[in-house]
Amino acid sequence: MKMKAYVLPSKPLLEKICSTTCKEWLEEHFIPVWNETNEEYTPEQLMEIMADAEVILTSWGSPSISEEMLKKAPKLRYIGHAAGTVKQRIPKQAFGQGIGIYSAAPRLAWSVGEYCLSALLTLMRKLPQYDTNFRQGGWKLKHVRGNELFGKTIGIVSASSTGRAFIQLLKPFQVNILVYDPYLSEQRAEELGVRRATLEEVMDCPIISIHAPSIPATDNLVNADLIRRIKDGAILINSSRGAVLDEEVLFAELKTGRFYAALDVFIKNPSKDSSLRELSNVLVTPHVAGDTVDGHLALMDEIVADILRKERSEPTRFEVQEHLWDILA
Repeated sequence: MKMKAYVLPSKPLLEKICSTTCKEWLEEHFIPVWNETNEEYTPEQLMEIMADAEVILTSWGSPSISEEMLKKAPKLRYIGHAAGTVKQRIPKQAFGQGIGIYSAAPRLAWSVGEYCLSALLTLMRKLPQYDTNFRQGGWKLKHVRGNELFGKTIGIVSASSTGRAFIQLLKPFQVNILVYDPYLSEQRAEELGVRRATLEEVMDCPIISIHAPSIPATDNLVNADLIRRIKDGAILINSSRGAVLDEEVLFAELKTGRFYAALDVFIKNPSKDSSLRELSNVLVTPHVAGDTVDGHLALMDEIVADILRKERSEPTRFEVQEHLWDILA
């Protein structure tokens, strides 16, 4: 018996996050109810469909599911979020009703991992300096030379899904990886091919990449003292959240020019007169680490495929585990 699946994203959004193959899967294995409009559902509209919904597929712009809604959803078996974090969108109480929750966050993590690798290589080879010099009429810079990534030591803050994606992408470079993560076991570290380390050890590395989720325990995790101990010439990458570190101290240290940074996230987006715009040692991007055409188009595909795995009693890849809820971003 096919399950009734409400696909909440509007037509314009669905075209970006659901491939033709995914649409075929939904038609073949479910009874899909598509949002045929150009607008996202309202909370009131979502409440109306809860009574007979067996599967609900959401994404950015979809209304959050409340505890009250769950009470009106006796048939609901799966909620799939074709985007990132689910904590502000789906109540934890869903687990108590036996509802499976699925998040495409691990697929977005791969996009973030690729961003971190590309940002790192860009900074190591000094490409922004060469590009700026060329646009100002110059050619080769006599006193600027790049470095290779091969064999370097890299410190990673948190073995989160983005951290693990970055670790996997770094493997061909035969780097030495130190990871700070209080939830990382020795066995899991060995499986990842990394060494567990203190936060101080990670911040002493010549390359540092921050992947910690934004939760109360990680607020200002990378504090002023840790930022000031970053070595001269080091590279810092932050693709997690601005609140994870002390931005004021970080910006002040970057103004000295003694180390480099690739920053994709901020507590508050830089203003037009931000001093960051004048720093040649900083690569700034507007929160696009997880934003790729390919990655977004795969989001609902991964969720639907995982629900089908569950139906076949196969191991899932994107199912949210209740015991990890509190440490999720």
